This record gives sequence, structure tokens and C-alpha cells, in this order.
Amino acid sequence: MRALVYCRSFLVLAAASVLTLSACSDDTDSGGGALDCGPGEVFNQISGQCEPERSVGNNGGSDATDGGGSDTDAGGGEDAFVPPDANYDPDAQTSVDVDANQACANDLDSDGDGLTNGCECRLGTSPGHSDTDRDGVPDGEEDENKNCRFDPGESDPRTADTDGDGLDDAQERLNGTDFLNPDSDGDGVNDGPEVDSGCMNPRTDDTDGDGIPDAVEDGNADGQLGTCPNRQYDPTCAQGESDPCSTDTDGDGTPDNDEVQYLECRPEDTQNLSQPQMLSNSTGNYQLAVPTALSTSQVSGLSSGQAHVFNDTTNNFAGFVASLPTNRSSAETVRDDVFSDITGLYGGSTQRATGRRITTHDGYNAVVSAVIDLSGVQSPTSARDAILGRLDGATPSHSLSDTLPNASSGNPLLFVYQVIKRGSGNYIISGAVVRESEYTDDAAATGYLIDDITGGAAIAEANETLTEQCVSYRVDTTPKVDFIWIIDGSGSMNEEIAQVRQFADDFVQILQQSNLDWRLAVTTGTCDGISSDPAVSQGVKDMFGGGGFTGSCPSLPSFPGISFTPYKNGKLCDHNGANFTRDPQKFKDCVQKVADQESGEMTMTMGVAAIDRAMPRAANDPLKLRQDAAVVIISVTDEFDDYVQAKMNWTDAGGGSNPPQDPTTYSNYDQSAVDAVVQPFVDYYLRTDVAATLFGIYWIPGESCATAAEAPAGIHSAVNATGGTAGSICQSDLGTTLADIANASAGIASGLRLRGTPAPPSIDVNVGQVSSGTIVDWTRSRADGWDYDSIVNRVIFGGPNPPQTGDRVVIPYLRWDGSIRQCSTDADCPQEQKLRCIDGVCL
Repeated sequence: MRALVYCRSFLVLAAASVLTLSACSDDTDSGGGALDCGPGEVFNQISGQCEPERSVGNNGGSDATDGGGSDTDAGGGEDAFVPPDANYDPDAQTSVDVDANQACANDLDSDGDGLTNGCECRLGTSPGHSDTDRDGVPDGEEDENKNCRFDPGESDPRTADTDGDGLDDAQERLNGTDFLNPDSDGDGVNDGPEVDSGCMNPRTDDTDGDGIPDAVEDGNADGQLGTCPNRQYDPTCAQGESDPCSTDTDGDGTPDNDEVQYLECRPEDTQNLSQPQMLSNSTGNYQLAVPTALSTSQVSGLSSGQAHVFNDTTNNFAGFVASLPTNRSSAETVRDDVFSDITGLYGGSTQRATGRRITTHDGYNAVVSAVIDLSGVQSPTSARDAILGRLDGATPSHSLSDTLPNASSGNPLLFVYQVIKRGSGNYIISGAVVRESEYTDDAAATGYLIDDITGGAAIAEANETLTEQCVSYRVDTTPKVDFIWIIDGSGSMNEEIAQVRQFADDFVQILQQSNLDWRLAVTTGTCDGISSDPAVSQGVKDMFGGGGFTGSCPSLPSFPGISFTPYKNGKLCDHNGANFTRDPQKFKDCVQKVADQESGEMTMTMGVAAIDRAMPRAANDPLKLRQDAAVVIISVTDEFDDYVQAKMNWTDAGGGSNPPQDPTTYSNYDQSAVDAVVQPFVDYYLRTDVAATLFGIYWIPGESCATAAEAPAGIHSAVNATGGTAGSICQSDLGTTLADIANASAGIASGLRLRGTPAPPSIDVNVGQVSSGTIVDWTRSRADGWDYDSIVNRVIFGGPNPPQTGDRVVIPYLRWDGSIRQCSTDADCPQEQKLRCIDGVCL
């Protein structure tokens, strides 16, 4: 499915209160947030400390039930602010000459500002100027307690505009705004632009009192009505904005809050949300939110676990949720144990997708959306019960007796599941058994219902509650994603490369249906004399170490009859002018070009060089990543990454006394050592200016494979760490894996982020269509509608009829009460999920 980029001037309803999140850009970084402060305190991003909450105007936000606001010339409620009886005049300062030997005298106040010269020396102000920063406020008034320090609650006498909002500290006092908060009323428009507008009130979040917060009306938060001169409305200059100083922007007699193009969250949106059925167990400390149509039963007879089972006879899947013991320390190792247990139960089962690493809203490590192809079983309910029994070690008993359609040779069963590593000795697993045809049918509900259950969002601890939430967006532009394929061009890859070429058109079709602005590029894993390559930065060169023929990136010698690829050190294939291209044929030709020449096998690490060459980002450069584009790296190989292999001293397949086909089976295998080798490359991929997700098609460590040479444990580690997933190159058909990668990319690129983690069955989506002037209850459908990607916590659109530019999207839902992650920087948010710190919240 499925994505659009949205202008994030959105309103949030939490219970009965309203909070507006500032800025139109969906990728605005936050400089701070209210972190670890006590009751009645707020985090001061200027001083970096907690301080008592300041009461300035209507700084708490308006009441969603009445849309109140302070009185201005435009109309509204009461505004009780009275300007101070003071004359803050920057030209009225005292300036005197101070002898050098008296400049820091503790018994003199040469400029008469209330601070001694010695105090001014310690504070960093001038003893000869009563108003050092020329903001109109004497130094002694700014250092209110005269302790010669810039303290919480004080303006900075060394800086005219302490909070950087465009108003100097004297203007803030005269306007009744907060000189320590650039946005005193918390409406998303800074105080300076509000004052400069000539009509907006910086002390209330809804100047005209029409129920639409100022930042929602002024989408880019500049205090103007689009580019319209003198705020005279015309749709050609309004740029989709309404006027926060007028209740009827276009003067047509219909108030703004009744017009489709300004559709926002309202209290009634959350009043009739679908309430999910909760499968809850206090002993196992879990609850799972599932649709009410599912038949469910608590399980008895388990030896050490707690569980529920469920059936969906309409959508033909059977599943369970369980709390079980484990001595493993990570979700990845638990996932591997689950796969091992299932292959012990059903020999010949294979991993279709290894799942994606996330951090759950309550802070636990998880692997979600893993998929196993089950072998030797036909009944979904029998397989469900057998898997649960195998994991627990006892035969489960429950009251469900539904019959679901059996699998067949051309339509096998899949087990889709997630594992969450809780505290010591415990994990949670939820999963569903389903026939492949139902799960992969975008026209059916089965796929998204199962992904809701196994994607991380639907589960919480037993005592957590749900609360109402709503976000709204204006459709802005189509989201962008740039793909870099790193192809192993060795001779053993001929069949796999042929499959990639054959699937290229289908891959592009999926991207088109997902409403993505996509580009494809191809490179190889060849590293050749990178230390002397002028197109690669020194920092990236240093990651690969020294040169020389025995180094990690040697200069390749020439051999008669052997043609080495020119696409080395991350250089993109430029055959027929490809580079980043939207032409499927150029992409296929590049894949073949790589296959026709010898290339190296640094198919994970060389992605860093490819990105490095494609930086800095640029708007329309075929050699550069685009601004605001999601970055997806796809590694296709049947062998180790050569760099990791060299660092780990693994020998080539078939060589040495310890054949290295799957190093995870070695008695001396050390995952922490592999992770340490890979970590610098993971750190690069997760840089905020890169934010890349690595997907892979290779021999997945831990499973059997007869067609690949080596299981690349290093690549696997990087895929997990960046939030990607792996498909097995040992499959005879890679089509499903490639489709999964294309679909996952839509969620990564989407800009429609939810605030807090929802219970997926409760999500509702309404679209205000500007062209028709109607509000449409949008249907959930992967074929033509909306979908929810729980891994990145975003709503996405797909199909031939997505919302159009200028339309409004309103999404009410129930979220887990403790699911809003506060943050100060992007580093506080789970980077593998591509969450950003926006307005103090991970989104």
C-alpha cells in the first residue's frame, strides 16, 4: 500500500482537551520536551532545567467542547491581559566609561542598573551599559534575583531575544507573552509571527475563536495568509490556508469550521469509535486488542504459559496470544527459537520473512511481522494448536471448534507472528495461521487484520487503558522513496538476478499503486582502491580501513579475460543514463549489466559508500538522494559480506577445516563480535540525515539452504538493526519477498504519522474532498483505500483513488494511554522505526 506526504498542521484531541502540533513540515525537529519534570513544572528549553509552569494568557490550549479563545479585534472570548505600567526603551539605557581597574569592583554599580560591576563580570554583562543586550530591559531587571546568573524563569540580559521567537524581551513583557517560550500559547505559531501579522493573538491558540487552532489555519506558521497581500483572501494565493483572524476566510457565509478544506478533529469524531475486543490475562500480563467479530477462548492445560486462542471464520485464520518463559535475552534470539521449534514440528518449514525489529510503545524489544511457510500441515486450527503446544510443551485445551478451509499443495499455510521480549524470563508471542492466498490478497481484509495482530501495536500490558486521540492532516505532496539495490554479480547468482529482472515490472506496479514517488538505482558490492576515490568522503574511507591487496578494500589487479565492474565504491550504474531512475527497463538493464561483469561482495557495507556519494541531498539530481525521500537499501547475495568476513576471519565456503556455510552454527560463533563489526555501518544508516532501512535477500542464518554458499550473519545483523527484514534467497520464487519489500517501503515513506500507538481495530479515517465539498468515510483496503503500518505507526493510502492535494484527512482512534513517547532529540526515539522527535514527541 500506499502512501502520501502530508502537511502536518494537525490537531490532536485527547479526551476532551485540544493540543495543536506546530509547523507544516512533517519533519521538523524538536529542540526540547517536558522530560522528567515534576508536577506543576515544565522543561525550559532555554535554560535546560525544569521550572514552575508559567501562566501566560491561554497557554493551556482551548477547550475542545466550546472552541473558546481570547478576545481580539477579530472576535472571541475574554482577554484579561493588561500591559505593564513600564516604559521599556532601548534608547534610554545608561552608558558610562568604566576604568579597567573598576570594571569588576564589587562595591560599584557604574551604570546604575541594579547589578554591581563585579556581578556583571560574573554574569557576562557590561558594567558600563545598563542594558547590555539593548532589548529595553535593564540588566538588573533581567537578573531578577541579582545572583549574577541566568536562572530558570529569568530572561537573558546578554541576549535581546532570549527565546529566539522574533520578539525582544521587552516586547514580550509588553505583549504579555513568555520570554522563555517562543510559542507562548502553544498553538504552533511563534510569538513573533503572530505579533507581526497585525491581528493574531500570541496569548491564545485560537485567535478568531472558530474552533480551528491558529497553527492549523496558518499552515506554515509565518503569520500570513498564504501570500495574499493585506490578508485579502483569494484561493490562488492562500496556499490552502485559512485566516486565523477571520471566522469566515473566504466570506461566503459558511464558517471556516464547516468548510471541507479546513476539516479538523472535533470532539464528536472520537465518540463512536469501534471498541476492540480485549484478550486479557493478568497472570501473563498481556492484553491483545482484536476485532469484535473474532471468536475467542482462554486456554487451559498449559505447563508454564498463559494464552488465548481466536478464530476468524469470515477471513479464514486461526491464532493465539501467549505469555511463555524463556532464558533468551533478545527478541531476535526468541524468534530464532520459535522458528527452530516450528521446524522441529513441521520439517521443511522455511522463513519467508524474518520480521522487523521495533521497540514497543511500552519500551520492550520486539520482532514483528515474521512469516514462516509451514510444511506438512493443512488445517489452520490444528497447526495453531500444535504450534502453541510445541512452544509451551503441553497440549492446549480451549472451547473453539470452528472449521477453516484447509491448505493445498499450491496454497500452503503461513504462520505470521511477533515476539516481544519482556522482563527476565518471559516473552509474549501472538500469531496467526492462514492460507497464503487469503493473506496475500490485497482485496481481502485478511492480510491487514493479521498484520494488526502481529505488528506490535495491538498488544500491551494487562493494566494499560485506552484513551481517545485524533490527528488531522492536509494532503501536500506524494511521498518520496529512493531505492539502492546492491547486487552480488558473482556467477552463482545468475538465477536470482534473473528473478529480480523478471519481477521488476511487478515491483514498479506495487510502488505505483502505493502512490509513491519512487526511484531505483543499482550498484555492486565491489570495493576497489576506495582510499584514493575522490567521490567518497574521508570519513567513509576511514570506515573501510587501509588499502593494499590484503587490506579490506584492495585495488583490484588486472587479469586477462576478466572484466571487473566499473560500478565500484558505491558508484551507481549509469548504463543508458540510469543512475536513480523511474524507468523499469533501465533498472533491469543495470541489473543485467552487473551480472555480466565480475564484482565484489560487500553487499551491506558498500551501501554506506553509495549513500555517501549521493549526499548531500538535492531536489532533482539523478546522482543524489532527494530531500525528504525515504532511503531503502536492498542487498541481494548468496554469500558473506566480504568486509565482515575479513574482520571475522571466516573462510570461503568449502575452504578450510571449518566450512563457513552458516557461521551461526559454529561452536565458537560470537554474535556480539559480529554486531561490533557491523555497528559503525548501522550507525551510518541510522544517521538522521540518512535514516536508511536495509532489506535483504540472502541465506537466512539458522535455516537450511541447498542453493546458497554462505549465510551472511553480518548482513542479517544490520537488517535487524535498521528495522528491515530479510527474505530467503533459498526460495524458488522471490516474488513474494520482493512484494513485501515494496509494500514495507510505502509505510516508511508515508508522512501520515499517528500520535501515540493505536489499538488498530479502532482506527477510523475520514477525508474532506475539496473537489466535491464532501466528507467521505474512507474504506480500509489494501487494493483501494487506507491501511495502517504498525511498524512505523503511520496510515497509508493505496489504489487508484487516493486523496488529492489539498484534501483534509482526519484520523480518530483509541490509543494506549502510555504510548506517547516524549523526547528532546531524534536520538530519544526508536531509530529503526524511523521515528523523529517532533514538538517533543516521537512521531
